[in-house]
Amino acid sequence: MSLELQIHNQTDKQIDETFSRKAALAVLDGEQRTARTLDLILVTDQDLKAMKQKYFNIDQFTDVITFNLEDDDADDIEGEIYLAPGQIMENAKRFAVSFNHEMTRVIVHGVLHLCGHEDDTPELKQQMRELEDYYLQKLLS
Repeated sequence: MSLELQIHNQTDKQIDETFSRKAALAVLDGEQRTARTLDLILVTDQDLKAMKQKYFNIDQFTDVITFNLEDDDADDIEGEIYLAPGQIMENAKRFAVSFNHEMTRVIVHGVLHLCGHEDDTPELKQQMRELEDYYLQKLLS
């Protein structure tokens, strides 16, 4: 499966492009989806908070926001996943995992959203967490 993955980094934190591609492809394969393009965009905590306010009318910090750019009738996913490394680092500390582990989780989370999974109810949030754990176990074991 071919995937045009681009990383746009507006921060000083580096991520592994090869492993990021592997994570995205694992989810796409597992969810039986294909993607044309996927952009991972690393921004500051403040920038992502401003996006959360602008697009979701929620004034709080977050670690990831996903935008699906595909047409409704498109077969291939085209999307953008905005990531806040500062928030991801804070979450890694809170959950006692490495930065790379938590970064992988949010990339998986973003791709799951692009595949159509939602997390806006407690039940859906639990399903999303179970899928994240499944893909993390496949990727990190």
